Amino acid sequence: MNPARPKTSPTPTLAALSLCLTLFLTLSNPIWGQSAGGDLPTEPSVALEEEIVVSASLMELPKHRLGSSVTVIDRQDIEARNKDTVLELLRTVPGLEVATVGGPGKATSVFIRGGSSSHTLVTIDGRRVNDGTTGAFDFADLTADNLERIEVVRGPQGLVHGSEAVAGSIHIITRRGQGPTKPWVRAAGGSDGYSQFGAGVSGGDDSVDYSLSVSRIETDGVSAADEAKGNSEDDPWTNLTVSGRVGTSVWGDGRIEATVRHVKGDTDVDGFTFGIGPTDDLNAQQERSLTTATVSLRQPINEVWTQSLTVGSTRDELLGKDPDDFFSNFEIVSRNAEVRTQADLSFGSGELISVGYAVERREAENVGSFDESLDIRSLFVESLWTLGDDVDLSLGARRDDHSVFGDEATYRAAISARLGDVARLHGSFGTGFKAPTFSDLFFPGFGNPDLLPETSEGFDLGLELAFHDGRVVVDLTYFDTDFEDLILFTFPAGFVNLAEASSSGVELTLDWQASELFQLQASHTFNETEDLATGLQLARRPEQRTTLSLFYRPIDKLRTTATVVAVSDRIDADGSDMDDYERVDLSVDYQLTERWRPFVRAENLLGSDYSEIPGYTSPGLTLVGGLSFGL
Repeated sequence: MNPARPKTSPTPTLAALSLCLTLFLTLSNPIWGQSAGGDLPTEPSVALEEEIVVSASLMELPKHRLGSSVTVIDRQDIEARNKDTVLELLRTVPGLEVATVGGPGKATSVFIRGGSSSHTLVTIDGRRVNDGTTGAFDFADLTADNLERIEVVRGPQGLVHGSEAVAGSIHIITRRGQGPTKPWVRAAGGSDGYSQFGAGVSGGDDSVDYSLSVSRIETDGVSAADEAKGNSEDDPWTNLTVSGRVGTSVWGDGRIEATVRHVKGDTDVDGFTFGIGPTDDLNAQQERSLTTATVSLRQPINEVWTQSLTVGSTRDELLGKDPDDFFSNFEIVSRNAEVRTQADLSFGSGELISVGYAVERREAENVGSFDESLDIRSLFVESLWTLGDDVDLSLGARRDDHSVFGDEATYRAAISARLGDVARLHGSFGTGFKAPTFSDLFFPGFGNPDLLPETSEGFDLGLELAFHDGRVVVDLTYFDTDFEDLILFTFPAGFVNLAEASSSGVELTLDWQASELFQLQASHTFNETEDLATGLQLARRPEQRTTLSLFYRPIDKLRTTATVVAVSDRIDADGSDMDDYERVDLSVDYQLTERWRPFVRAENLLGSDYSEIPGYTSPGLTLVGGLSFGL
């Protein structure tokens, strides 16, 4: 809590009230979700039992066997929401906040459970894409093209991923082709000169599968600097994304696959005037190019042992241009390459063991300031035991050898225990760390090669209840994380390990599949954060956050999706209060024929006037309509 601004009990938002009312009606009225014969089965549904998560453990496991808190946005959700960018898909994830500096294509930060934007590890097809000079990932240019699913894992994840997974991790997975060859095309246009065109092809069988896509987005955008303060120059954005995934079976049950994603985003940006804040800049531009590539081989050796080998690389370049401002001209390049091998052992007793080793090379260049590289060697192991038929217990440890600051050890223990037919207890306790960035270590005059890594230690404990054959799932989770040795910039000392912070709270989620025609997903997150040096709430981390997603088919061919996000109780970096806001989005599409589907979406349907970051514009009502073939 922020002692500088005492609060009474927060006034519930419309979304929070709706969540509570829906939860009450769902659990108190057994009519919803009944089978045709009126029976009320209590066993969890097969769909729940078989959902596989690939990023929350060293092993690929069904979600019900995981102790960690995980949210999966699957292909069905992605198609129903009709969103063009990953950041828009993330807005409804519990425990996660999105903040954008202006309109489309502008710098975007993600915070998980009170951690900073550099405390969330982001991967694309297993390749880490966090920037080497900031430690964070900017979601501004990451589109939803050719995606199979997004997995968000909350809580420290150092065991699985090493550096950057201090508060959680986000994993972007490219679509795997299946079935006969299917070409597809999608075109759209809308407000603020928005246009989008994409095309691709996918298909596959037991021996070979493939999915390829290319898309381009253009928009005139809005003024990044707050239009309410007289700024009026539009800041356009263009984006080109090419992605692909190709796989084939080898040596019997083995599989080799390659994925690639190339993103190029160009945008105009605004400047900053001291004493005024963000202001129009007629000439400032930024260009970004991100390329990731991965080749992986997975081969069963025998009935017990499966071996995998992965080789991947990432290159991220950010170029700033402004003829009127010397400091807005820059070129920053980050490169990352990794070789990873892992053995997965499965024993008849129900015990699973994964052990692996990785070598990573990181390079970063800030032209005119530094050009440096470092190495990280990692050894990791995790074991999963099944106790009886109802309890899964995992324990793992990892050691990362960093060529600059030395060794860092992380660990995690997790449990998933089914309690009778409808309840499941889940929990985890673990640690994470973030290695100092290249800027922290080497920036001329201020870098500090003696820095220690930032660290976290946290746990969560939750109870999941599944009713009506698994069509109603409610989860209540408490979490608590401590952050230590956080790196701050001080003058004249430069970068030093000074700060500590804490974050705790509760996440309540509901997934209600009332029928084949209606589904509701809802969440409410209460997150209390504190800077332990000042006693203040951490900046831009809302204390209250509520989301609702309604999927409804009034007739078989017509699909509607509505989302509500309500945010309250935030402060800015200077300690000032930030506005509460509610945002409503709507998507409608119609299956005109087997292959043709027109659609329309409205973002910020009610035209809410709010700022995700003070001084910058959050767009008002935005309308987009389009037509897709083959999707």
